[in-house]
Amino acid sequence: MSSSSTEPNSHQSSPSKPAMSSPPPAQANKILLIIISAVCFILLIILMMMSGNQHALALDERKLLVTQNGKVQVANIQIQEQYSKPRTVYGQIESVQQSDIGFELGGALLSTDVVEGDTVKQGDVLATLDTARLLARKNELQSALSNAQANATLAKLSQRRVAELVRNKLEPQQRLDEAQAQLDVANAQTSEASARLSSIDVDISKAQLQAPFDGQIVTQYVDAGTILSAGQAVFSILAKTTLEARFGLPEDTAFGLVADNTYLLSVQGEQFPAKAKSVAKQRNLATRTIDAIFSVDIDDLSAKQRQLMVSGDLVSLSVDITQPKTGAWVPISSLASAVRGMWTLYVVSSSNEIETRLVSIEFADESRAFVSGAISSGDRFVIAGIHRLTPGQKVNEVAQVTLDQNGQLSGLLK
Repeated sequence: MSSSSTEPNSHQSSPSKPAMSSPPPAQANKILLIIISAVCFILLIILMMMSGNQHALALDERKLLVTQNGKVQVANIQIQEQYSKPRTVYGQIESVQQSDIGFELGGALLSTDVVEGDTVKQGDVLATLDTARLLARKNELQSALSNAQANATLAKLSQRRVAELVRNKLEPQQRLDEAQAQLDVANAQTSEASARLSSIDVDISKAQLQAPFDGQIVTQYVDAGTILSAGQAVFSILAKTTLEARFGLPEDTAFGLVADNTYLLSVQGEQFPAKAKSVAKQRNLATRTIDAIFSVDIDDLSAKQRQLMVSGDLVSLSVDITQPKTGAWVPISSLASAVRGMWTLYVVSSSNEIETRLVSIEFADESRAFVSGAISSGDRFVIAGIHRLTPGQKVNEVAQVTLDQNGQLSGLLK
């Protein structure tokens, strides 16, 4: 019993075989990091290979495009010593006539018949002075005239009687001379009284202030009841039949205007014709410009312009300003952007090879540019399609076109 019972214990106490041990966690993370890095490196190489292939394909396509488009149109460079560029100058609308008007005589202002803004015709009564004193003076002068006329009549009758007596040898000649002198004095007094009466009639007529021309009342300076001095302004009247536009222009531009030629002016974005009227022969000391005046005919304006255009409005005129600079006009389509603000002009050599010239743009508008730089008169430059060209490229066909001096296409030569 004892022996059998001890066997199992001996089996149980016998040493067992060791089990498979797993790697520690730090070592496992290190292996995973290595694997991820290797995969990323492989993907990066693949992407670089694909990018290189696409760039090569793009270069091949560009080369194919350049090769397939070897026909160009060229024009000759025309060097100029100066160029003109448009400039907008501003002036002012003015009335041909604007006057401050008043009475020639002093007195009390009895009434005003118009207000500011009223349109008047020539001869319309605008205001009236109190004429009570003038009418009283007129009555006095009429009485004086009647008295002078009566004295003249009496003197004439006396002269006739004395003349008759002298013929009959009843009075001496001296008496006739005295009678004739008295008659002359009476006639002179009559003429004087008549002249004074006519003068007072003129003064009474001057008591009504009349419009000197067709226009509009723009300012009323005084009201009824004001005691006016002679010549004091009552209204300011502005003529509306004809307007003028005054500009201060540079000397070359002003003297380049042709009298009676029609030019386009603009007010509030609307254009209208105007004729060059005159150019001043002296310089404006304040602005150092030359004043040029354009006449504006009301009949040439639209209904809206006639209604809205008033004296004092700003008016614009587009003029050409000459700039002294050596260069040439070229189409905008012939220029390609370069470095540091420069531009590239593609030139075709005598061997039909594409060359480049660096130029600077002095002035440009929507379709053309005036450039200066490494260009010479007679150089053949490509006027369009420059995106298909590369320096050193041979062109198959060259079509010669002509440009005018302003860089505008005028014809095909070949």
